[in-house]
Amino acid sequence: MSVSRWARETFGQRAAVIRQGVAEALSLALDNARDAQSAAQTDHTHPFGFTLMSRKFEALAETFEDMGDVRIVKPAGSPHELVVLDGKLLFPFRYAKDRSLSVMSARIGEGRPSALVQALFNRFGPEPTMRQLALHDVAPHAVPVAEALSDLPGDTSLVLIAYACNAHAGLLDAWWGEAELLDRTGSLRWHHCEEIPLAAPVGSEQTALPAAAFDQGALPTPALNPRTRAVHEFRAEAAGGE
Repeated sequence: MSVSRWARETFGQRAAVIRQGVAEALSLALDNARDAQSAAQTDHTHPFGFTLMSRKFEALAETFEDMGDVRIVKPAGSPHELVVLDGKLLFPFRYAKDRSLSVMSARIGEGRPSALVQALFNRFGPEPTMRQLALHDVAPHAVPVAEALSDLPGDTSLVLIAYACNAHAGLLDAWWGEAELLDRTGSLRWHHCEEIPLAAPVGSEQTALPAAAFDQGALPTPALNPRTRAVHEFRAEAAGGE
C-alpha cells in the first residue's frame, strides 16, 4: 500500500496503519450518525449532525488510545477530546456535504471558526506564508483556550482531517494534511493535502483515485474493515516480533 513522503515524514513507519485507522474511525462515526438519523425517524438531519459532531472525535480517540505515544487531551471549555499522536494533533472537520466543493476551497466550520480552532492554528499550525495578526488581535476570546493548551509541547503540529459526507450517502471522501488559517471566515491555505483511501462500497470494483498531494501520484484504495481494527492488529504484530 503506497504511502506518501509527507505521511512517512509525519508519522514514520506507522503511517499506513494510522491512515487506515483514520479512515476506519471516520467510517464508524458516519455509521453511528446515520444509525441515529434512522432511529429518530425524522426528515430533519439534526440527529445525524449532532451525533457526528461528537463521534468523529470519540472514534479517533477509541481507535488510537492503545497505540504508543498517544495522548488524549480535552481543552478547557470544549466538550471534545483531541488525539495527539506522536506529537501530531489530529483535528477532523466536515468541509462539504457533497462532491460539488473541492477540498482546496474548504473552509473549517460553517461560520466564524471557534476559539478552539483559532487557538489550535495559532499554536500548532504551520508557519504562515503571509503575515497574520496576533491571536489576541484577531480573536481575544481565543486567548484563554490557547493558554489551556500550553501543557502540550511547543513542537506539536496540527494535522487536519477534512471529509465530505451526508446522511444519505455517508462518507464521500476524506483528506489529510497541513494548512494555515487565513481569515475569520475559516478559509484555509493548504501547505500539503492528500486523499485518504476509503473502503469501496460492497459489491463494487475498487479503483485507485488520484491523490491531491503536491508531490505524489495516485494512491491505491485498500479494502477497509468498517470497524477500527488496524491499530490493534499493528500492536499484535509488534508484540509478536518482540
